[in-house]
Amino acid sequence: MAERIIGIDLGTSNSAAAIIQGGKPTIIPSAEGQTAHGKAFPSVVAFPKDGSTMLVGTPAVNQAVTNPENTITKAKRKMGTNHVYKIQGKEYKPQQISAFILQKIKKDSEAFTGDKITKAVITVPAYFNNEQRQATKDAGTIAGLEVIPNYQRAYRSLSRFWS
Repeated sequence: MAERIIGIDLGTSNSAAAIIQGGKPTIIPSAEGQTAHGKAFPSVVAFPKDGSTMLVGTPAVNQAVTNPENTITKAKRKMGTNHVYKIQGKEYKPQQISAFILQKIKKDSEAFTGDKITKAVITVPAYFNNEQRQATKDAGTIAGLEVIPNYQRAYRSLSRFWS
C-alpha cells in the first residue's frame, strides 16, 4: 500500500476530497455516493437516540428530521471558538465534530484508493483567523492525519503538491 496525500475542502454544509490519479485530480466519493447536490460528504454528525454508533455524512442527514437534538450541522462556523456541543451527556468541541467528518473522509478515501491515507491538505476560508486555522489543523490531527499547511484555495492547495 502506497502512502497518499489527499486534498480536503472541509465545508460548512458539505465537504469534498480529491487525490491526484494519473496526473489528474480525482474527486473521492463517499461510501454512500454523492448527495442530491453533487457533493460527496455532508458535514453532519449525529448521535442516534438509542445510543448506537455515531453517524457521519449522509446517514446523519437521513435521520436529522427525527433526531434534531442529537444532530450537529455547520460545526465549521464554531471552529476556533470556545463553543461546546452537549449531546447525550457528553461535550464535544467543534474540532472534535470536524474530526469525525475528517475520519469519515479518510476512511472512504482509503477504501477508494486502496492506499493508506496519512497526510492531507485541508483548505480554509480566506476569512479564517489564526485560531480557526489552528482549530482546523487540530481537527485533522485528531482524525489521524498529518496536516500539511492549509491554504485558502483548494486549487492552490492541490497544485502546490502536484504541479
